[in-house]
Amino acid sequence: MRIKQLSSFEKRRIFLVLLTILLLFIGIVGKLFWIQIATTESYSSRGVNLVKNSVVQRQRALVLESGRGEILDRDLKPMTGKIIKALVAFPINSYYQGNPQQINQLASILRTNTAGWLAFSRDLKEPQVWRTAEGGKPVMLSDQQEEQINALGLPFLKVVKMEDRYPSGMTARQLIGFIGQNPDRVMSIYGADLEKGKVALTSKIGGAGLEKTFDLWLRGIGETSISYFTDAGKRPLAGLDARMIAPDNTFYPVKLVTTLDLSVQQRIEILMDKLNIREGAAVVQEVAQGDIVAMASRPNFDQTEVDLASNNWSNYALKATAPGSIFKTIVAAAALDKGVVDPKETFNCEGALGKYGFTCWRRDGHGPLTLEQGYAQSCNIVFAKVMQRLTPAELESYAHKLGVLDEVGWTGKTDSEQILHQLDTEEQGQLFGAHTPHNDEGVLMQTAIGQRDVRMTPLQASNMIVTLLHGGKGYSPRVVQEIRYKTDRVMEKFPVQIINSEAGRVSAATSRTLVNWMREVVTDGTGQGLKDAKWKLAGKSGTAQLETGKQEKVNQWFIGYGPVDSPKYAVSVVIKNMDPTGSNKAIPLFKGIMDILASDLNGR
Repeated sequence: MRIKQLSSFEKRRIFLVLLTILLLFIGIVGKLFWIQIATTESYSSRGVNLVKNSVVQRQRALVLESGRGEILDRDLKPMTGKIIKALVAFPINSYYQGNPQQINQLASILRTNTAGWLAFSRDLKEPQVWRTAEGGKPVMLSDQQEEQINALGLPFLKVVKMEDRYPSGMTARQLIGFIGQNPDRVMSIYGADLEKGKVALTSKIGGAGLEKTFDLWLRGIGETSISYFTDAGKRPLAGLDARMIAPDNTFYPVKLVTTLDLSVQQRIEILMDKLNIREGAAVVQEVAQGDIVAMASRPNFDQTEVDLASNNWSNYALKATAPGSIFKTIVAAAALDKGVVDPKETFNCEGALGKYGFTCWRRDGHGPLTLEQGYAQSCNIVFAKVMQRLTPAELESYAHKLGVLDEVGWTGKTDSEQILHQLDTEEQGQLFGAHTPHNDEGVLMQTAIGQRDVRMTPLQASNMIVTLLHGGKGYSPRVVQEIRYKTDRVMEKFPVQIINSEAGRVSAATSRTLVNWMREVVTDGTGQGLKDAKWKLAGKSGTAQLETGKQEKVNQWFIGYGPVDSPKYAVSVVIKNMDPTGSNKAIPLFKGIMDILASDLNGR
């Protein structure tokens, strides 16, 4: 048989066809290599992560723990991050969701009705936790409930341990703060981590309080989640089932060890609610080195549903407000140190000064009083006349010496050389307004009694007491003493700090005198309601008049220390925007707090 020879043209054509097929094949293989291996985590100009997205198509995940560090009290009792047992339902094919009898049993175990469960579980798009109500907190399950649910054998249900970051009944909410999404802040603070994929724009970070100031440490290294793998028909993938995914690190999350006493904090907040204090704050400091034992603020707020337009989340213990007569302590300190008043000298109070419309709270007057008696009786006329002998500069100097114009909270460098302010949004105090004439005599008299433009925070007020009890030496109050790794090895320490004011210090002699005068306030003056307290107490009262629209309101204050013979604690309380005709709640609150501290100290 004769075989036909191909012409050179035909050979060339076949070669080109085969070459074209080969090139197409190489192109397809190259494209697959590029997609599946070379750029799986950054495919296309939009940076699509193909690996992640391919897994997402068959994976349904739920975050169980944020990975954030714990916040503990001084005795290492947790204040955040309670671990509870909760029920998770996964969105899988209805075939696997149990028969009517099983669903009825489940509803009974969960103490709900069948309709309520079906409304929750039907048409789930993603894993969901069984909650108290829509958007509410996860329902905490008992060991018995867990056993009963597991016995049902329903593949789309899983009882898990999960973190309740802000459990019901939590205290110190304004001090601890909250977490939330803040893309702008993520970009400005965590830009480098954002580029490396360690954080996302949607990541929750500290929004206020300790959650914010210590976010760098608390943020952790990753979440713990539970994943459930399904196919396109929402059927469980054999062998995968529910899997826990968690970062493998023995050192994280860290522990933030505060100076707070959880028991004292809880009882103070219960007392504030019992006294129906709608707006105000209380601060407790240890006298020894100024550490914050408790810091409470009202009104309270829900950390899981924060309304930024509201002031509920604001920590009023760190907000400056009109102090009223507690400011007379600064005037007395200046007068004593400068020697402008003779201790035996008397000032006559007839109820009114006779100019500027300036009056005393006691309309019929106190009669002749020494400065010591004027302090105990909180006489406005005495302090107006004393202020006539002081200059604005001298008054301002002593306000700085006693720390009522400055941020006093712990500030310093960390081991990473960063400047840290432990207390979020702490405000400075104020003596004069921006456009107030400092040398006007009428202005100075109002200033001397803590009115007009004067502002002070409850923390500054309690720290002033600590300063006087130390003979004029001030401390920067700590609220966090150290950060520990998960292993309890110390990562960072925050040492006790002494305040070195450029203005200098109040003399030790004047400090002792004022501390003694505070005793007389309770024995013979405006604080006699404290006589029946568990401890002998000393302090200073204050009532600041405010103008809120057309209504007149007052701030009620009391600051002081106890026990008198061996001072252990300094306390300041303020109840804001009260009706002037209403009863005084500052003294009952101060007394109640000191009684709590007395019981706590005796019980240790």
